[in-house]
Amino acid sequence: MPQATEGSETLYRARIAKVQEAMKEFGLQAIILEPGAAMMYLTGVRWGRSERSFVLVLPQKGKPAFVLPGFEEMRAKELVHAGDDVRIWQEDESPFQKMTDVLRDRDVTMGRVGIDDSARFFVFDGLRKLAPKLEYVSARPVLKAAGVDTAQTPRQRK
Repeated sequence: MPQATEGSETLYRARIAKVQEAMKEFGLQAIILEPGAAMMYLTGVRWGRSERSFVLVLPQKGKPAFVLPGFEEMRAKELVHAGDDVRIWQEDESPFQKMTDVLRDRDVTMGRVGIDDSARFFVFDGLRKLAPKLEYVSARPVLKAAGVDTAQTPRQRK
């Protein structure tokens, strides 16, 4: 069940800005996060994982965006306090196309993109098939440098 956690929009924006600064230092253009400790720490959004992709696309420059199933839109918008870019996908659409659209909208068409270590393979695989020019690396060093605790992130795979 999705839950909102304690915190303010100002706090989440500061945390996101810290990660964006670390991305510059490590040469990452964006980070892709699935629900877990990192997403919760950065945005306050606690969400369960399912076969339907729910991700946070955090670019080095610009606002973050959530990509989620259309039927979850209303519940998700109640929980999202860090940004207002919520992209929905319907059952006949690709969530990975929505993710690449966010990256393209933020001018991320080349370079390195960090993937949360707890992200499931199908999320990574779907993204790399649609954006093969990007280099995919672990987001862990950037998140750690920015003070994001990823140790509690569950290592769920499907």
